[in-house]
Amino acid sequence: KRSIKDLRLREVIMSYYDRDGFKSSDIQRLWERLDAEERQLKLEKKKLREIWVKISKMHKKNEEDRAKFEGDSMLDFVPPETQVMLNVGGQIFQTTASVLTKDKFSILAALCSKSPPLERDEAGCFFVERDWWVFRYILQFLRNDTLPRDSGLLEEMYTEASFYRLNSLRRAIEVRASTLTIKTTTKVEGPTGSMLASGREGVRSSWPQPYAPQLPDPFNF
Repeated sequence: KRSIKDLRLREVIMSYYDRDGFKSSDIQRLWERLDAEERQLKLEKKKLREIWVKISKMHKKNEEDRAKFEGDSMLDFVPPETQVMLNVGGQIFQTTASVLTKDKFSILAALCSKSPPLERDEAGCFFVERDWWVFRYILQFLRNDTLPRDSGLLEEMYTEASFYRLNSLRRAIEVRASTLTIKTTTKVEGPTGSMLASGREGVRSSWPQPYAPQLPDPFNF
């Protein structure tokens, strides 16, 4: 139902064009076309709203299914307080199963299962041939959800997250990357010679491709 304001606007437009010699029938056809376009837009808006509702329901169901699956007996981990020792690239890390199972479908979580895919060494450690320097930041993320500010380090963590199958870490880094800008230095020619100027190149959007897994895959991903 058209409002009084819209009807008044229509009268003003028609009177304006009548004074300039346009036919009222032309204005009428134009107005009808605009009405049809408006109805079409409202219809498309309604369809988009219905699609959004369906997507929201599907997303909710997926979350419920995931929660149910995570609670399945397939994910049979040792007690959360169990201490776990890792030898990452020659550096010993000691933590608990509750930290390593934060991302339940990761390789680190698989090491905390009652039947881990790797055997412990003589010192009781799981040996992982990866960069221990980067791993300490990964462990920090699993403990308290914090990320470093250095963009280069984030790229290395993103690569390692792919190796360890830490999807939660990958997502966190991608969110951080969407707001990250890169400092650049360019050479500018001035009246007294060349000089360096700093600037910002923009958002960093490309990240290393995931490495192929080098540890046994406990879930056959």
